[in-house]
Amino acid sequence: MKTRTSLILSTFMLAFLTLGAMQAQAIIIYDHPVGITLGQTARLTFANIGEIRGFVINWRFIDADGVIVARSERPLTIPFGKMVSVDLGRATLPQPDHRVQIRAEVEVLTPGNPDKNFSTSLEVFDNDTGKTTVFIGNPDA
Repeated sequence: MKTRTSLILSTFMLAFLTLGAMQAQAIIIYDHPVGITLGQTARLTFANIGEIRGFVINWRFIDADGVIVARSERPLTIPFGKMVSVDLGRATLPQPDHRVQIRAEVEVLTPGNPDKNFSTSLEVFDNDTGKTTVFIGNPDA
């Protein structure tokens, strides 16, 4: 009976450690908040420039109160050599103020070297003209 209990406990410990290994490998935080107003969109772009297996990420936009206003519904895969963008239009936010301060976070779930092989940018552009008014490249670059 002791052997069986030890085996069960060992199995649970291994499962717990495995789940811990699935946590984020890196979190990229844009610590420069940007403001968006009506008629503007914030775009977060991800580029896999070197990981053959692809990068799996979660992303989120957070407002000035720390509330997540948009996020990935499920992990997003960025294939090798590809770019993927996600947009947050000001009109989609329920805040009553015309201008809303936001910042972005990206959670890299894939083991690998995101510092070397994963590039990100955050931009704000005008919906009517397409003109970029704010551009922030890799926050760690």
